[in-house]
Amino acid sequence: MAEMGSHETELTKTTSGAEHDRRIAAVNYACASVGLEGFSLSAADEEHAQRFINGDIDLEEFVQPPRALASPKA
Repeated sequence: MAEMGSHETELTKTTSGAEHDRRIAAVNYACASVGLEGFSLSAADEEHAQRFINGDIDLEEFVQPPRALASPKA
């Protein structure tokens, strides 16, 4: 998989340089961990991770399960 964070545009620079770098490192670490478990990310997963890196979403939204897989509330 290509390194996340390499597809920046001027519109996506909403985090500081240090925060942006921290997010890239965190996403790359998570992707490597997932890969070691034998899984791979879908294109939608990669796009979601890129949104986190870009600062479009925060950590709380990033770690939420996809809506389609979330269990219904009782």
